[in-house]
Amino acid sequence: MVSASRLSPPPQATAILTGTTASGKTAAALDFARSRPEIEIINADSLLIYRGFSIGTAKPSRKELDEIPHYLIDVRNPDEVYTAGDFVRDCDQILGEIHGRGKRALFVGGTGFYLKALLFGLWDAPKAPAELRARLETRTAPDLYDDLSKKDPAAAERITRGDRYRLIRALETIETTGKTPTQLEAEAALRGSVPSIKLFITDRDGEDLRARIARRTDAMLEAGLLDEVRKLRETYPNARSLESVGYAEVVRFLDERPPEGRKLEPGLPGLRSEIILATTQLAKRQRTWFKGQFGRVPDLKFFRLDADREKLRDELEATYG
Repeated sequence: MVSASRLSPPPQATAILTGTTASGKTAAALDFARSRPEIEIINADSLLIYRGFSIGTAKPSRKELDEIPHYLIDVRNPDEVYTAGDFVRDCDQILGEIHGRGKRALFVGGTGFYLKALLFGLWDAPKAPAELRARLETRTAPDLYDDLSKKDPAAAERITRGDRYRLIRALETIETTGKTPTQLEAEAALRGSVPSIKLFITDRDGEDLRARIARRTDAMLEAGLLDEVRKLRETYPNARSLESVGYAEVVRFLDERPPEGRKLEPGLPGLRSEIILATTQLAKRQRTWFKGQFGRVPDLKFFRLDADREKLRDELEATYG
């Protein structure tokens, strides 16, 4: 049997501020929260969950975290598993605490599967038999990925080839329920989104976004991204998050493993170009995901920054009264 976990509807209107990477959503959220002392921010970025992933995630500074209450930042070690189900359950508890103190919550972050779980709920497949898990564990990650690609291409697209945990979990779900993760997600989405939550999505024009990505990449490299990755690999060599955009490129650089099919400039200029390319591709995937997955959310609105900055501010003001 498949059950579903769902967020309890907030007692007051609440907004999710998301958007493509480097579009400026975090800055917009901080700017709004500074003018509204009742606002407290709940992180919806999967990498910010983990301690040590700071430079490559553009994590809010210590000063910003002290200035405005934030939740779900630095709450797990990189070798610990944190699922979308954990996220929904934690958000349900945190929302209750925030509103219980007379404050208001604002969700900020761009992890699509977290936000989808938050808005539509999450299916919970039964625990797989031990023998099934043991059988899947004997297979290589590429073999698992190819198997999932045949059974559920859409799910495979969302999982990297090296992410054994999520590949195994997806195949376990198919074996134990007879349905693919994509089918189960679609069934959960039919219930409609959680009432009283509005969704605001930020983006930028292509050239503007690429320029911002390039500037942010330069800032991360100058701030010590390579040293951050070295330290993470030393302490948590099997951390799945090291396969994320920005981190995966540094790992390959440190291992002297150039990408297949492309010739790079030697040294840091080549690494810089790889991070910019991967981040730009991530933004494109996010844009497609937001439009495809969230089109049925009643209070969905898109904003082009900086042109729509005042419109976004007005919508946030209207939401929080």
